[in-house]
Amino acid sequence: MRRRFRQISDLAVLWAGHRAVPVTLIAFIALWTAVGLSLSFPRQWFLLTNMLGTLIIFFILLLLQHSQNRDMMALHAKLDELIRSSKAGNHWIAAEKKDADAIEGMRQQHHGQITESAN
Repeated sequence: MRRRFRQISDLAVLWAGHRAVPVTLIAFIALWTAVGLSLSFPRQWFLLTNMLGTLIIFFILLLLQHSQNRDMMALHAKLDELIRSSKAGNHWIAAEKKDADAIEGMRQQHHGQITESAN
């Protein structure tokens, strides 16, 4: 089930991120509005399409967030492995899980080390 969701999510993100999608959607909305006004669709019809459009956008945003979170987790795992295999201090591993003050302290310490080694 999880694998299937990932496949659907990746396909939806790939589709939603294509450069032709916004142009196609704007053309479709303009056509839909023109047809609706010329045929005098009732007000409820426009409310229904507005609600469906909002739900679709919300769903696509959730899929994009899911994909971005998965990509960031993979990126952090790769960076952690690079830190582990290099001469860098292991205190940088999983820095993203620390609070903002701790990260700023680590950054300041690193900046101080760079300044000392340059002198």
